Amino acid sequence: MAVKLTPSRLGLAALIGACLTVGASCGATGDDAGNEDGFGGFGGSNVAGTGGFGGNGGSGGSGGSGGDPPEEEREGSFRAPVATTRYVWSANTESGRVALIDAERLDVRVVEAGFQPTVIAAVSRPGDDRDVAVVLNSGSWDATVLTATPDLVEAETSKIHPGANAWALSPTGRWVVAWSDFREVMNPDPVEGYQDLTLLDLDSSPPKATRLSVGFRPTRLSFAEDESELYVVTEPGISVVELGDAPGVAGLLALPTGAVGPLGRDVTVTPSGEYALVRQEGEETIDILPLSGAPGVTLELGAPVTDLDMTEDGARGIAALRATSEVVVFELSRVLANPTDFHRIALEGAAVGSVSLPATPRRAMVYSTALQSDKLTILDLTLTLNYLSHRTVELKAPIFAALGTDDAEYGVALMSPPQGSQKAGAFAVVPLAATTAPRIVATDAPVHQVALAPDGTRAVVTTRDDAFKRYGVHLARMPSLQVDHLTLASAPLSVGVVPSAGRAFVSQQHPEGRITFIDLDTGSARTLTGFELGSRVVQ
Repeated sequence: MAVKLTPSRLGLAALIGACLTVGASCGATGDDAGNEDGFGGFGGSNVAGTGGFGGNGGSGGSGGSGGDPPEEEREGSFRAPVATTRYVWSANTESGRVALIDAERLDVRVVEAGFQPTVIAAVSRPGDDRDVAVVLNSGSWDATVLTATPDLVEAETSKIHPGANAWALSPTGRWVVAWSDFREVMNPDPVEGYQDLTLLDLDSSPPKATRLSVGFRPTRLSFAEDESELYVVTEPGISVVELGDAPGVAGLLALPTGAVGPLGRDVTVTPSGEYALVRQEGEETIDILPLSGAPGVTLELGAPVTDLDMTEDGARGIAALRATSEVVVFELSRVLANPTDFHRIALEGAAVGSVSLPATPRRAMVYSTALQSDKLTILDLTLTLNYLSHRTVELKAPIFAALGTDDAEYGVALMSPPQGSQKAGAFAVVPLAATTAPRIVATDAPVHQVALAPDGTRAVVTTRDDAFKRYGVHLARMPSLQVDHLTLASAPLSVGVVPSAGRAFVSQQHPEGRITFIDLDTGSARTLTGFELGSRVVQ
C-alpha cells in the first residue's frame, strides 16, 4: 500500500497555527525554547550517524560471588531512539499512527500503521537512499514496514506471532526478527517459554514471514557477519537458525548452567559464528565453545569473573576480576591454541568489576558498580609501546555506567550522588586519549539517557525527576568539554542524534507529541508540540 502524503511544510509558525486551530495544548516553540541557562555558540563539525546505546552489545556484567553484590552493566538500558538517516519516527499506540519528522526541514508527516503500534525500529539498508522503519502492532499482531522518500511512504504488513515485544535487525537490513523478551513481561508464568520468533525477509515484497520455535526464554539474538545464520541465546543453549530462502532451526548448542542457572550466565557469539564465550556468575573460568559442537577450551583465571566483553570483530576479549583488582586481556586465536596465553594486569588503587569497550577498541574503561566507587580506569589497548598501560581518574561520585565514543577518544560516565550531596545525579565527560582532567557535572535530576554523536564531538545527556517535575538536557562539546543545560517542559522519553541533519533530538511525554531538536553546531533549540495534529493522511 502506498500512502500519499501532504507534508504541508510544517515550519514552526505553521505548527503553532495548527495547534491553535484545533485547540490543542501547544508548548514553547522557538529558539532556545524553555532554556534556563541558555546554550552558548556551539561551533564544530557536522555530525552524522545515530548515537545512543543498546542492542546486542558486549556481554552483561552480572557476576558476583560469595554473597558479594553483582556488577550491573547498565549500558544496554540507554537505548538508541528511533532515527534513520533523515527522519525521527514516533509511534502512537492510541491513534495507530506513526509520525515522520524531517530533522533537516522540521516537516512532519503522519501515516497510518496498524492496530496499537508499539515497538518501532529503524532499519539500516546500506546503498538504499530511502528511510526504512518497522513497527510492531500489538493489537493485531502484525508488523508494518514503512519505506519513506521525500514524497511518498510505502507501507507493507506481515503477520507476526502473538506476544512479540522486541526487534533484532541484521546489518544489511534484509532480516528483521520479531521476538519475545520475557524480561519485558511483568510476572511471567514460570512455564511460559516465549519461544516463538518471526523472521521477516525484507528482500521480498510483501516481506516474507517465517515463524520458528527456539529454546526456552531467549535473551540475546545476533547475526553471522555474512547473515547466513542467526544465533539465539536461550536457557538451554544457543539455537542456530539457518537463514536464506527457507529459514529453519539447524540445532541447539547446549551451554553450562553453573550453580545459579542460566540467568547468571553471559554468552557472546563471535561475529564469525564459530565460537561462543561463556561466563558464569561466581565462576573463575571462561568457556570458549565452538558452535559446531567440537570440544572447547577453558581459561582458568583464579578469581571470579565479574564481567566479560569482546571487541566487535571478535578477535579479543577482556575480563574483569573484582576480587583481585585485575583485568585479563586475551587474543581469541592464541588462547584457542594455548589456554594460558593471556595477559593479566593488576590495577592497584582502581575499582575493578565492569568493562566498557567503545566501537573502536583502542581503549577500555574499567570501573565497578558494586563497589560504589568513583574511580574510572582507562586501559590502553593499542598495539604500541603503551599497550596495557593505564591511568585512573576520580569522578567524585559513584559510577553506574560508562560509555565511550566510537573513536575511543572520550567517555561519558554516569553517576549517582555521593553521600552528603544535595544533587540528584551527576555525569562526567572523560578524555580517554589525552591526560587532561575530566569535566564533572552535577545535575538537579537523575541522569536518564545518553546519546553520543558518531564523530565523538558531542554528547547529549537527559535528566528526569518525575516527583519534582524536573526535566532537562545537557549538551557537551568535545574537545573543549563545554557543557550547557536546557530545561525541558515535559518528561524526556528518548534521545538521539539524527544523521545528515546535525541535530540531536529529545522526544518527550505529551498527548499530541512533543520533540525538541538541538542544533549541534549553534546550540539553538526548537520544540515541536502537537505534531500529530499538523498533517493530513491522504489514502
